[in-house]
Amino acid sequence: MSSGLTREPDRLEVRAPRTAPVVTLVTGVIGLAAGVWLVLAGGTASVVLGVVLVLFFGVGAVRAALRLARGKPLLIATGDGIDDGGSIVAAGFLPWSEIGGIDVLPARGGSMLVIGVRDPEAVLSRTTPARARVGRAQAGRLGSPVVLPPTVLPVPADELAADLERLRPDV
Repeated sequence: MSSGLTREPDRLEVRAPRTAPVVTLVTGVIGLAAGVWLVLAGGTASVVLGVVLVLFFGVGAVRAALRLARGKPLLIATGDGIDDGGSIVAAGFLPWSEIGGIDVLPARGGSMLVIGVRDPEAVLSRTTPARARVGRAQAGRLGSPVVLPPTVLPVPADELAADLERLRPDV
C-alpha cells in the first residue's frame, strides 16, 4: 500500500502527497513576511509591492494550511462511481454511467489521469463559474474537464487508472 492510496476490495481512496501543500505553505509564509517587511519599510513603491505580496502570498498560505488541515481525499472510487475532489473542477460525485474512458496522458513530471465524462457541460454546471471556464479549456485540450495532474498523484497515473477500471461495474 502506498502512503496516499487506500485500496479495499470495493473502495479506492486517493490522497495527495503532503509535500506539495507544505512547500506552498512555507513559500507563502516567506512571501508574506517579505510583504510585511516592505510595508513597514515605507516608501510608496515598497508599500504597494508589500501589499501585493501580502495579498498574493497570504491567500496561498491560507489555502495551503486549509489543505493540510482538511486532508480531504483527491478521489474516492466505489462500485457506484467516482467522487472527484482533486481535479481543477472538483466535479464531485460522478456515477459510472456519466464516465466514459479513463485515460493516461503524458505530462511534464509524469502522466496525468483523465477521467472522461460523457457530458462535460453537465459536470461543469455543478461547479463554480471560474472552475467551469478552466474546465472547458481543459476539456478542449485533453478531452475532459476532470484531470488529475502528476503533481497530486501519490502513484503513477497508469496504476491508478487500472485500479479505477477494476472498480468499474460491468455494464
